[in-house]
Amino acid sequence: MEKIYNSVILLVDDKPDNLFALENVLLNDGREILLANGGKEALNIVLKREIDLIILDVRMPEMDGFEVAQILKSNNRTKNIPIIFASAEKREYSSVLQGYGEGAVDYLLKPLDPTITRAKVAILLELQFQKKELLEKNISLQKSEMLINNSADIIGIIDIETLSFEKINEAFTNILGYSLEEIEGKDVTFFLHEKDVDFFKKYLKSKDDNLSAETRTNQYLIGNSKDANQHKLSFETRAVCKDHSSKWLSWNVVVKFGKWFFNARDITLKKENEKIKNFLAAQVKHSNNAIYIHDELGKIISWNVGAEEIYGFKESEALKMQVWNLLPENIRSESKERVRKIISGEEKLDSNLITEFETSRITKDGKKIIVLFSASFLTDYTGERKSFAIIERDITQQKISDLKIAELNDELKKNILQLESSNKELESFSYSVSHDLRAPLRAVNSYIKIMKEDYSQILDEDAIKLVQNIDSNAGRMGSLIDDLLAFAKLGRKEVEKVAVDYNRLIETILFEINTVEKHKIAIKIGTLETTLADVSLLRQVWTNLLSNAIKYSSKKEKPEIEIGSSVLDNEVMYFVKDNGAGFDMEYSNKLFGVFQRLHSSTEFEGTGIGLAIAHRIVNKHGGRIWAESRINEGATFYFTMPQEVTIQ
Repeated sequence: MEKIYNSVILLVDDKPDNLFALENVLLNDGREILLANGGKEALNIVLKREIDLIILDVRMPEMDGFEVAQILKSNNRTKNIPIIFASAEKREYSSVLQGYGEGAVDYLLKPLDPTITRAKVAILLELQFQKKELLEKNISLQKSEMLINNSADIIGIIDIETLSFEKINEAFTNILGYSLEEIEGKDVTFFLHEKDVDFFKKYLKSKDDNLSAETRTNQYLIGNSKDANQHKLSFETRAVCKDHSSKWLSWNVVVKFGKWFFNARDITLKKENEKIKNFLAAQVKHSNNAIYIHDELGKIISWNVGAEEIYGFKESEALKMQVWNLLPENIRSESKERVRKIISGEEKLDSNLITEFETSRITKDGKKIIVLFSASFLTDYTGERKSFAIIERDITQQKISDLKIAELNDELKKNILQLESSNKELESFSYSVSHDLRAPLRAVNSYIKIMKEDYSQILDEDAIKLVQNIDSNAGRMGSLIDDLLAFAKLGRKEVEKVAVDYNRLIETILFEINTVEKHKIAIKIGTLETTLADVSLLRQVWTNLLSNAIKYSSKKEKPEIEIGSSVLDNEVMYFVKDNGAGFDMEYSNKLFGVFQRLHSSTEFEGTGIGLAIAHRIVNKHGGRIWAESRINEGATFYFTMPQEVTIQ
């Protein structure tokens, strides 16, 4: 077995007898003695071995001891090796100084005194060992400091009495933003969140005020230590950053010598992730959807509230079941086989997800339901698929509703077709009737004209009144036919929308009305919003509304009419307001019906179709029309045009 030496001494002398004698003086169990017969041999040995001490003869041929020492001191690796010069004669003072200048630490005079030689060598070796230990400790401290300063955790020392930092690494700046200069003079609570200061200080308090700070602290520690004078604690607090944001820190502290030796790790992201995880877990737990997990054998290992609601099984029941209990008999075998293939890898999937599809399930009471199924695969640390996370939404009622809606849509389509057919027939009938009625009406008008022109002188007064009544009713009949024809034509007319200047349109209509029948009604016209509409159709609407307003307010002492508009959320509303006869709102549902009138023809003339035409035109534009009134207080008629077609 190779012998292990505690120290290595190199003896250098050109005389073998001197080497032998010195070796015998210094040799013991803890030393390895190396011999060199000259300077060159000594240099070769030093380059290959670690030497603790060199005893170097001064007088040697080829290269003396001073030259060897000079070379050794010029090399970084060997410059710190202690050298003792050995000389057979007393040297001048200047020579001794030269030796010390070349790096000698002592001199030995030949013949050597064994006791003095051993003492000097022992002392120099001890000093060399202490020097090496100190160097190794310095290197270790430098490594530790580098590790501490490069640590992502805050590492430092806190004085328990003052709570001030005695030492802190650069991670404090990296995490909280304060420079090391800004930390000076502040205790640790300055950097804590206000809600955590009291919590932190609880470790420094005790009911017994006579206890030392360290003892007070130790009473509230978490954890324990084998060292009775050393205690450990762990806790979490929030710290306030320089930018006023907060960070969560996880503290691990060793309490010793009245100090806290601690590291504090930034766990803010972990806390946020935990919060998100807990939120998601709560969402999953209380989701209306059935969310559960089963392993590769089909055993259910997780079951949420939504699954309880949909299937009727409590969590305690479901965790004793296999997922196959939820599947109808006709798809159970197929599903088991597919799960087996997915787990074994026989069925290749592009990802760990199975996209949504509809399937059927069985509830606790045996009811068959339809669910929208999706799944993802959960893997173990090796990447192997071990379980399935299932999400199922009960769409049974939705499917029933969809079926009913489809049936209603089919029925609606049939009704629309029938309605369109009926409307076409009605329009055709109205148009035909209107034309067919004109022929006998023209004959009646012709006979009346003949009677007025040829027989007026032979008719008595009663007969003349009868002829005039016939003429008046024939005229009213003609108006009815004209209005009926106009109403029928509306169903076939396409709406051609353009930007309509309503102010100009109303001025034109009022001028035409006044030309036919003079009136002295005060009419106030506000600013009217421009919209896209069919000018010819909207002309009829305004004509009917304005004519009615003039007609029904004409008997007032001071008749007034107001016209205006306003912009609503999704439409523009127009109105015509008068202070005329008004009507009873109980009968407002009759206003827009064909031939419906709320006043007698003797009181106010008209055919009762004008508002029906206005109603139909407004509806064709996607608008609404209605009225508000009180008897003898006037009426206000409103209609709207969609705002999305408004020209800004």
